[in-house]
Amino acid sequence: MQSVGLSFDLKVRLLNTAKCELDSSWNYCDLTSPFSRIYLISKGEGSIYPNNQKIKLENGFLYLIPAYIPCSYICSDSLTQYYLHFTIEVIDELNIFFISPYHFKAAASEKDVQLFDRLLEINPDAGLRITDPSIYQSKSWVNRTAENNSISKLIETNGVIFQLLSRFMEPKFSKDTISSNRFNETLAFIHNHIDKVISINDLASKVHMSDDHFTRTFKKEIGTSPIDYINQKRIEKAQLLLVVTSMSINEIVLKVGFNSASYFNRIFKSITGLPPLECRKFHQILHS
Repeated sequence: MQSVGLSFDLKVRLLNTAKCELDSSWNYCDLTSPFSRIYLISKGEGSIYPNNQKIKLENGFLYLIPAYIPCSYICSDSLTQYYLHFTIEVIDELNIFFISPYHFKAAASEKDVQLFDRLLEINPDAGLRITDPSIYQSKSWVNRTAENNSISKLIETNGVIFQLLSRFMEPKFSKDTISSNRFNETLAFIHNHIDKVISINDLASKVHMSDDHFTRTFKKEIGTSPIDYINQKRIEKAQLLLVVTSMSINEIVLKVGFNSASYFNRIFKSITGLPPLECRKFHQILHS
């Protein structure tokens, strides 16, 4: 299997971007979204709590909230911000925020403001219809403007996203560091076969371990058991499909490797706190 690299192996997709003014109604607790977000604050202040870590929102700073990280949002008075919602993956659908160190906060330069302004200029209709993240994070609200752009605008859009994202990544981290993790190929295999049956025996044999030794070592290095990791990745992909496609629940069940819709519903709710049908209900409300 090909090693994970950083040269041209990143896949990025714009979902939404705009500039907006917020007030004290921007107050949400423990929301988890299947996409990543970058904010640039241009006026006012507030707070975000990614993984329960308090980070003050200040004028002149950029903020990153990676996908699937629980986060709370607070604006006590007023706040003006640029926002960018996007998906990004490394080759083999690995999560870049899982394999590379990053920061939640970075100082913004004049160039960063110019990049956001340009992003809005070439994607003028990519803003959210609804700014309440408790609604938009669970539904197929994605604006399709970027998909209809010319090739040149699409390339420029992706380039801007990469430049903004680079502000948060650890500069000394290299592709050799990524490739040194002995479970990278295992993780890539899981992601590439998420719609298939994946057995512990198959995974263990790929790294020449017994099933028990593999399970213990995987949990120690990755932080969760192989089965829980597989289910987590299946549900993460299901969340994303609910957001960016109009696939039926049954189609999504098969696409993410579940044989039973009832089991899928149970695991989905246990991980996200919401049943998938409720996400579709939100979708219908938004577009009614």
